[in-house]
Amino acid sequence: MTVKYKAVKMNSPLKKEGRKQQYYPRVAYREKKNLRDVAERISEMSTFSTIDVVGVLEAFVSEIPFFLKDNCSVELGDLGTFSLHVSGEGVDRPEDLKRSNIKNVKMAFRPSTRIKQEFKQVGFKKISQ
Repeated sequence: MTVKYKAVKMNSPLKKEGRKQQYYPRVAYREKKNLRDVAERISEMSTFSTIDVVGVLEAFVSEIPFFLKDNCSVELGDLGTFSLHVSGEGVDRPEDLKRSNIKNVKMAFRPSTRIKQEFKQVGFKKISQ
């Protein structure tokens, strides 16, 4: 398996370099797989039917937000951990901080050590523009 990438001209993210444009690697021609694709692959390597796997994955998708909204992180063994993060407007005193100061809620995913190790073995292939 090989990840294809291309060179993309962008402004340097470092402020000290000013507006200097450089080429950075970006993943290219990424193919999208859906829940059914994942279920079919799992079904091929197990005794579960595709329909059984789809049912479990659909339940999984509905339950993750339930636990996150209940102020929990969700650790999934060798996959990693899902958690909620908030950002918003700052205030000068802690007692002035209110719900209205929260402007954004995001779900974050931190891959496990095992998954991170898998990424160290990725092959790359540069494609022409």
